[in-house]
Amino acid sequence: MNVYQMVTDRVIEQLEKGVCPWQRPWTGASLEDGGAISYTSRRPYSMLNQMLLGRSGEWLTWKQIKDNGGKLKKGAKAGMVVFFKQTAFKKQVENENGEKEERICTYPLLKYYNVFHIDDCEGIESKVKEIEPKEHEPIEECEDIINGYVEREDGLTFQNDKPSGQAYYSPSKDLVVVPKINQYEIVEEYYSTTFHELTHSTMKKSRCDREEDNKMAAFGSKDYSREELVAELGAAMLCNKAGLDNAKAFKNSVAYLKGWLKALKSDNKMIVWASSRAEKAARYIIGENK
Repeated sequence: MNVYQMVTDRVIEQLEKGVCPWQRPWTGASLEDGGAISYTSRRPYSMLNQMLLGRSGEWLTWKQIKDNGGKLKKGAKAGMVVFFKQTAFKKQVENENGEKEERICTYPLLKYYNVFHIDDCEGIESKVKEIEPKEHEPIEECEDIINGYVEREDGLTFQNDKPSGQAYYSPSKDLVVVPKINQYEIVEEYYSTTFHELTHSTMKKSRCDREEDNKMAAFGSKDYSREELVAELGAAMLCNKAGLDNAKAFKNSVAYLKGWLKALKSDNKMIVWASSRAEKAARYIIGENK
């Protein structure tokens, strides 16, 4: 039995036992997650309001500034936040008997209110928690896999030197982005996340040729879920090849798979299907099938 099959069997065993919910393995970059956010609710504004405000950070209304004991700095300028409010009105309509009757109808009315950036306020303490960066020593075996693959692949860009609230692969840009290594509580999670996104990058036709299958895949669909299974299994296989065996990181990896299996109606056989694609991707990244 080869090492790739052993990883697959181990994942299936954990899934059958049931696992805890997946937890995002990195911290920090909280404002990058939401851009412009409400100081009170901590929720990010809508995409339209993000564009209208044009500035990341915490925003408050004039009343919220007063209620929190603050005041505006001289020359502070307000930003505008828009929203739709349903407005009721009466309308004469004909019923099925041809008789006129009065009905209450509603229509959306676009309204707005002003907010101010926290940097333009005095006496308001930010609620953004500063995350103490972790000090991690790079793991040589993992670094060799990553650097060997990235340096070998023309056009592939790997970005891990900036704080980020996201980890993703962009097929259109052939770009892999992961949070910095010091944003992770466990260093093994950094490598597991990086291997996951690098496995996604093998979908290109010039690599392992899964790109066509994923072009029309909608988020949460069966095809999308298949690719996520391939990426996470590929990451588990690469971690194993590099000698990483952190129990907490592995369980979180399995928890991630469990979430996608729900979209596939918990079809455990799908893992076996995805494992062959994952093995091909892992071998490609390592350079075993070049």
